[in-house]
Amino acid sequence: MANKKPSPRTNRDILTGGSKYRSKQTKKFGVEEVVFDKDSRHEFLTGFHKRKVERQKKAKKFHEEQDRLAKIEERKQIREEKQKEFEAKMEELKEAKNLDVSEILKQENDEEQWEGFGSDDQDNEEKPSDIASDDEPLKGILQKKQIYKIDNLEALGDAVVDDETTVTVEALENPNFARVGQSSLDLMAQTNNVNLSKSEEVLEKSIERAKKYAVVCGVSKPQQKQKKKKFRYLTKTERRENNRKVKLNKLKSRKKE
Repeated sequence: MANKKPSPRTNRDILTGGSKYRSKQTKKFGVEEVVFDKDSRHEFLTGFHKRKVERQKKAKKFHEEQDRLAKIEERKQIREEKQKEFEAKMEELKEAKNLDVSEILKQENDEEQWEGFGSDDQDNEEKPSDIASDDEPLKGILQKKQIYKIDNLEALGDAVVDDETTVTVEALENPNFARVGQSSLDLMAQTNNVNLSKSEEVLEKSIERAKKYAVVCGVSKPQQKQKKKKFRYLTKTERRENNRKVKLNKLKSRKKE
């Protein structure tokens, strides 16, 4: 028997064969069944606001932590700068102190080497005098004690006189001298460009500066500022309670009268 040639496929057969091809491909590369969890689906669809709030909280915490770290770093830098300034000032003070000590020692050496006027002082001490300035300090700044001696008793004749006479000299305060001293003080201040009227203000500023310097050195603790109480409006119940107390106090005062 002769082989029959296959009849050509019509357009209709080709179009209807697409469903067979699709089913064949799905069987070849099968897709697993998709199962939806109703609870998780519901949580996802209804949790947009919740997740937004969580993101906001997380971002807020992150920014707060960054601000805290920035403040810590800033305080650390300020502390280091103050420490450096303090160390520099201490070095300056040490250098100034060493210079002062060296100058004092130099002056003392110069004074020890200087022997001028020594013979004159010894001659003056050896000369006899009718008045011996044997001063002895007494109580009080303006008092001093002087002892008078008489060397030649024969010159006085028959007069009865003690060998030694002690006299206490006390200086009296003269208002003219005080006025002159004040005027000289004003003149000295004027020549040095110093305003005496602002002396109290300068003193207060220097005391305040010394307190701050003591805090920086760690000698004293800084004064903590008292926190101001925040203003708060009273609630309705609090106002009612206050009004009731006021009325009761008025009634009690009337009964007492």
